[in-house]
Amino acid sequence: MGARRLGGLALVLVTLGALAGPAAADGGRPLLAAHRGGALLWPENSLLAFRSAVALGADYLELDVHATRDGQVVVIHDPTLDRTTTGAGPVRDRTLAELRPLRLKDREGRVTAEPIPSLDEVLAVAAAGDRRLLLEIKVDPERRRYPGIEETVLAALDRRGMTARTIVMAFERETWQRVRELRPDVKAGALYSGRSLERQGTTLPRALEEARAAGVAFLGLHQALIDPATVGAARAAGLLLGAWTVNERDALARVIRDGVGVVITDRPDLAKELLGR
Repeated sequence: MGARRLGGLALVLVTLGALAGPAAADGGRPLLAAHRGGALLWPENSLLAFRSAVALGADYLELDVHATRDGQVVVIHDPTLDRTTTGAGPVRDRTLAELRPLRLKDREGRVTAEPIPSLDEVLAVAAAGDRRLLLEIKVDPERRRYPGIEETVLAALDRRGMTARTIVMAFERETWQRVRELRPDVKAGALYSGRSLERQGTTLPRALEEARAAGVAFLGLHQALIDPATVGAARAAGLLLGAWTVNERDALARVIRDGVGVVITDRPDLAKELLGR
């Protein structure tokens, strides 16, 4: 990122910070988020991964959700079943009951005993472990939003008493704007990478200004967009900043040193070591 771009980002966020009030980030060392429960340690987005991440001491469980044909919400990253499960085709084409017999695969493609979790099952794990959530609402294979998924997710969070402990986030501005419209009390998060900024035909300063103006509390940036100037500007703006997905020792050490608010990693064990916990 060039000096002119960094200067523009800092100016935008510091200006917004003067309007936003106190910083939203926790003080002290970065918090630790287990990405998909810890995808390099356990089958991603599995109950085994989430329970293990709780036992490891992760502050946040990061997860992805899609909607089924009957309007239920399940925890899986891809819009299709092929890569991570014994099934095939779009998640949206199956009911929850039809997904139940399927099993998750590990990173080598071996079939495990783990089912595809429902959102409610993961919320139960997080609530029992007193953990926070980074919950990403995904889109279907054609990049279309699932009708009503925001309402369903928020209702599930309310039922489990997890609303105040969850950041509901998305790459699609329509999704986090919808969350803000439905429930201004819920913390919304906007996700950006270099590719998504290019696809939207925007820049990081403009995207962050739009998100902050809409009341977004959390910014999840690809690690390539993270440097001390970005971290400092986000802190001045009162924004909780997360870096994803940081798995290598040197990269983890860098974002920890830079002072991000949340380190999002597939290796929560390594991040925990580097955080001295």
